[in-house]
Amino acid sequence: MQQLTALRTLFKFHSGRVISLGRLMLAITLFVVMMFGRTRAELTQNYPFLVAYAVGGALFAAITWKNWWLDARLATFTHGIDMAVFTAIAFSATGWSSPFTLFFILPLLSAAVRWSWRETALTATVLIILFMVGGLLLSGTEGFEPQRFVLRGANLFILTLLLIWFGVHQRFARAFFRIEEWESVIREGENPLARSLSFAMRASRAASGALIVGPVGEEACDGFLMAGDSGRNFTAARALVRPLHEEEGTALLFDLAAGRALTRLPEGHFQFLKAAEAIDLDEAHHLGLTTGLLVEISTGTHGGWLVLWDVPDLSTDYLDFGRELALAAGALLERYALLEAIEAGAAVRTRLSLARDVHDSIVQFLAGAAFRIEAIKRSAQSGAAVEADLDELKRLFVEEQGEIRGFVMALRQHRHLELAEAVAELRVLAARLGDQWSIDCHVSAEGEEVPIPIRLQLDLQQLLREAVANAVRHGGADRIDVGLSVADGEVRLSVADNGAGFAPGNGAPAEPWSLKERVERAHGSLRLDSAPGSTNVLISLPLRGAAA
Repeated sequence: MQQLTALRTLFKFHSGRVISLGRLMLAITLFVVMMFGRTRAELTQNYPFLVAYAVGGALFAAITWKNWWLDARLATFTHGIDMAVFTAIAFSATGWSSPFTLFFILPLLSAAVRWSWRETALTATVLIILFMVGGLLLSGTEGFEPQRFVLRGANLFILTLLLIWFGVHQRFARAFFRIEEWESVIREGENPLARSLSFAMRASRAASGALIVGPVGEEACDGFLMAGDSGRNFTAARALVRPLHEEEGTALLFDLAAGRALTRLPEGHFQFLKAAEAIDLDEAHHLGLTTGLLVEISTGTHGGWLVLWDVPDLSTDYLDFGRELALAAGALLERYALLEAIEAGAAVRTRLSLARDVHDSIVQFLAGAAFRIEAIKRSAQSGAAVEADLDELKRLFVEEQGEIRGFVMALRQHRHLELAEAVAELRVLAARLGDQWSIDCHVSAEGEEVPIPIRLQLDLQQLLREAVANAVRHGGADRIDVGLSVADGEVRLSVADNGAGFAPGNGAPAEPWSLKERVERAHGSLRLDSAPGSTNVLISLPLRGAAA
């Protein structure tokens, strides 16, 4: 297993090595095949040629094995040599009927893997022209069969179309790792830059790295640097990368000691640069950059650069691999930003919910207490005994204290109440509200026996508090009838009072904002019917989703 892992690592992200070995193996195969079944004249004619090609292939593989710069520099030259050699081999042994015609596939595959569909199409065009020209030159010889010649030409053309299609679609199908490999690394409470950079370094086996980002439209300056097991935040004094081209997704290999850099243009061609043309050398030396990969990161809210260095076996394939890493790191940053936005939204909703609960419970109770205190004050001024009223007010304060404790405990639980239990709690609350506001308040219930979520029960209690307070303070009501029913997956609460009521304004009465907010949060509906002498509040809340 270890040998297989080592072999996989040897060729992973190294298409240049695969092409070099393929070239060498084909040269040896050609030599071995020609050793058998050929005349001495044919063998003497091709032997030096094949030996020279094999030696040249081995030499090229040796000098480019760990040198991405030479691999890119010599790619076009060796590609041309491959086309010339296989054309010569195909027509040197047995002319137009040579079995080596299929060896044209190596230059075609090399173009498809190294570059884009354009280079693949150009290579195919040159090879087809060479094949046709060679065939026409041999067409007058003895034994020439046009049918077989056309068939082989058609095979070469079809193979060309398939490889061009591969070249067109490989950029969209390229996947160096699965999404699950980076989605699982998201952890709450960690530095997003550190986590994203750590993931990129593990995927590329880089010993050092830096991630520098900034808001869209601004210079990337907020960064995190890791070298070995240590990491630190930093602020970039100036831009690390100089503008190269307008397209997003820039990827760059660099070697600062040699003063060179390599990128791939959107058309697929390599672009050879001086390191100083692409990178601010002072900033790079300050960060400790040596030889590595630099790739642009772009998200919906941020942009910046991912820099990896001290990468073992760096190759030109890392230009594409780096773009994949940048997409994954950018997605991680976006995921962290989304989680932060969700947490911020949850905090806002929690604050609003607490504000509503405080308003509908504590504030309304204090308003009712002030109402009672004012009545007690007037009674004391007239000489009446107020000790019993003060004792009653003290009892209400103690009960409210217990109510608040119960409210906090209920929020920590995720249980359900039976309808009878929920109605009993509402009747206790209605009695307390009646004492608090000096009114008659009664609760009646009907409907299905279904469990009531605790969050919904708390909403019903707070809605009742607010509705009673509004009826007394704004309508002057002294009697309130509360109805509770369950039907069709909804809990329906009606609060009718005998207050002064009010005439509709602009066609409909204004809905109290505190009632409206709580009902909307619970995904319910609110209707207010009011006329001089009465007001009826009708509220419907769904049983499902009551914890929202």
